[in-house]
Amino acid sequence: MVLMLAASSVEKKLEMQASIIVGNYEFYYAAGKLASQYSIGADETTQPMELKEAVEKALEQYNPPTDDKKGTYLKKLLDRYRPSEAYDEQMRDLFIWGKTGKEP
Repeated sequence: MVLMLAASSVEKKLEMQASIIVGNYEFYYAAGKLASQYSIGADETTQPMELKEAVEKALEQYNPPTDDKKGTYLKKLLDRYRPSEAYDEQMRDLFIWGKTGKEP
């Protein structure tokens, strides 16, 4: 259930282009979505602070097309978020789901 809520929340935020990422679950799903489009140098086992560093480096180079509103907002969501150090297996699953588009 937690996985579905986090994934749905990020998808709605991208669709509506509103709100912010509010926790590491959403962060891992969003980072996985970025990883599906652009190499971020991290994977589902990367700890939150290291993942944030990898995402920041990737975002410096990631420039979605101007007509890709979801990609542009994804960049904004990820740029603003500051993760906590908490990490668990559900975050791993959310990263994979974001990257592959398939619910684990």
